[in-house]
Amino acid sequence: MAQLFGREWTKKDLSRRMGRLSQVGGVRQFVFTDGAANGMRAAEVKTGSGLNFTILLDRAMDIGAADFAGYPLNWESGVGYVHPAYFQHGGTQWLRTFGGGLVTTCGLSNVGVPNVDEGIEYSLHGVITASPAENVRIEQCWKGEDLEISVSGTMRETSVFGPDLRMDRLIWTRLGEKKIFIEDCIINEGAENTPLMFLYHINIGWPIVDEGALFILPSKKLTPRDAESESDKDNFDTFQAPQKGFKEKVYFHKMIADSAGYVPIAVVNPKLRNMCFGIYIKYTISEMPRFTQWKMLGEGAYVLGLEPGNCTVLGRAEERKRGTLQIIHPGESKTFHLEIGIINTPEELNQISDLVNNL
Repeated sequence: MAQLFGREWTKKDLSRRMGRLSQVGGVRQFVFTDGAANGMRAAEVKTGSGLNFTILLDRAMDIGAADFAGYPLNWESGVGYVHPAYFQHGGTQWLRTFGGGLVTTCGLSNVGVPNVDEGIEYSLHGVITASPAENVRIEQCWKGEDLEISVSGTMRETSVFGPDLRMDRLIWTRLGEKKIFIEDCIINEGAENTPLMFLYHINIGWPIVDEGALFILPSKKLTPRDAESESDKDNFDTFQAPQKGFKEKVYFHKMIADSAGYVPIAVVNPKLRNMCFGIYIKYTISEMPRFTQWKMLGEGAYVLGLEPGNCTVLGRAEERKRGTLQIIHPGESKTFHLEIGIINTPEELNQISDLVNNL
């Protein structure tokens, strides 16, 4: 049953009280009409629990703005949201159209720094995020007393004489739910073995990220990316006010999964709402064995990046050199799952803290 406004409601209860369910939740499609986002399709999802989020249909169905009861969850860059027609690649040009948002997809041919692999140049974080969705489908379907809300579509990364990869994305939730579920299936529709690099770039912003925020994660080993990160590694999980001139810190974590193979991570600000407000993610370690932390506490760029993936952010050439570059064979498919949820009670915070501490 749907948990709405402090109690559970049956399908019959709700139908007696409303003419349309859109009064409390559902999906609304729209098109941006101004600035660099002009013409970009999107879908706004409301669950009725207070959780609202926007799916950028023309940007690989990435999740842009998200909030809970009016509290922002994500960081949004000064770039804002940009139509894929303006996407720039080559070197670090990816940053010129990186709007932030709750989830940005990185890959599929490269993740991380620009590099040259087998004579081919690859730009920062790849190009899949600029792929518009086709065959978009929106469903709101009752399953017993639960109303499931889903948005699905297909993106492609392909070129003549190059890779031919298809990504089928499904984003779903339920009426009254405080969680978002993402399922991505990547299929090699080409005739050649193809490297596959995939990473979820989850961008948590203020007011969750702030002085005194808690970063809860089951890390058994931390490796700084560079000298700048090494110099502050003892403070990888602490947060201070925005600093002018702050230089980004990047850490690689070796995670511990629970008995079901899931890795739970949370970021919580104990000063908000009921002395407890934040966000958690869960992902499957067998699908995404690598985890990167991006800590950027500069003025205007004040964000914590949670980045599970099947690779690091060191680039395709380095993955090949290390022997960790994953390959997807013709006709093969690989699936990735991500869960994002809200923490807004002390009991929920204690639950995930206990889970992490007992791993």
